[in-house]
Amino acid sequence: MSTAKKSTRILELDALRAIAALNLLLFHFTFVFPNKYGFDEALGFSFPFGKYGVQLFFMLSGFVNAMTLLKKRQPKEFIAARFIRIFPTYWAVLLLNLILLSSFSMFGIQVAFDSTLANASVMPTLFGYEAWEPVTWTLQVEVLFYFILMTLFIGGALKNVFRTGMLLCCISLFAVPLLHQWQAIAPENAVVQVCGFLSDLFILEYLPLFVIGMLLHEIRSKRSGIVLNSLGILFAGSVFHSIDKLDHNPIATVLLLTMLCLSAYGKLPILRLKPFVFVSSISYALYLFHNNLGCLVIRWLHDAGMSPILSVGLAFILTIVLATAVTRWSEQPISAFLRKKWKQFSMLQSKSDRLLQKAV
Repeated sequence: MSTAKKSTRILELDALRAIAALNLLLFHFTFVFPNKYGFDEALGFSFPFGKYGVQLFFMLSGFVNAMTLLKKRQPKEFIAARFIRIFPTYWAVLLLNLILLSSFSMFGIQVAFDSTLANASVMPTLFGYEAWEPVTWTLQVEVLFYFILMTLFIGGALKNVFRTGMLLCCISLFAVPLLHQWQAIAPENAVVQVCGFLSDLFILEYLPLFVIGMLLHEIRSKRSGIVLNSLGILFAGSVFHSIDKLDHNPIATVLLLTMLCLSAYGKLPILRLKPFVFVSSISYALYLFHNNLGCLVIRWLHDAGMSPILSVGLAFILTIVLATAVTRWSEQPISAFLRKKWKQFSMLQSKSDRLLQKAV
């Protein structure tokens, strides 16, 4: 099998996104769907490991976004690039879900103006609303991490990523268990609810995973010592498992971290194979579009008399095809157009700033 051409990008890291996305497809189609909507007959197998795809994605995000921000050193450019990458395609899937939820009762979600606005923000659950597309709870966490990372950068806290990362992990270590105790004792208490909101806002349950990626970037970029950052990664992983509510296996964490580390150093050439590179190129659309639409297709096919295994297989293929079409004919051209306009705006702003400085 041929491999992709050499690139300045670390293709192995892109391929990890593909692995995480495929993990979620298998999880939702073979585990969540049968349990949520039910099959008349057994599917024959299930893949209940979706939480590990999310775990990998958050560690990868910590690495990649720390690398991007510390390399560009321009928070405005960082946020603009993230906005262009995320929101156009997200709003497209939001429109699709508006149609699906309004047309099919199987989803059990009522569409209203306030829930539409909440979902348009990418942070519906933060404001107490149900996410129309269930998988996007991870996107909410991701976007909040962008703002936290940018705030840390502007405040100078990323000059010492190790110290900052350890502080964030210590906050998670003490705040999350305490909040869980309060919620168990007095879930309706206003103070407890505010603390819960702040915990969600500052993604305290997932910060240690992002910190792991950030510290791995410190090692990879040789910005600071390998021993200290390795100990920091060990501490962050321990904190994550001490506050974890989903019972992640520590052995799986070690394996995922090993995979991320090898990929960061380009030591997993198998991930440069074209199938991985292809799936990584459509991974965002695949992640966004697969769940609700895929579940609807599975239900249609199953109700038409097709076996569960064929229903899932065809839904899998159709989702890949749709993600490819959305990426090539919508996401890529829109992103290219917006990047061009942003570049023009930035150049005009820079020119205006220079003229203003001369006038002063």
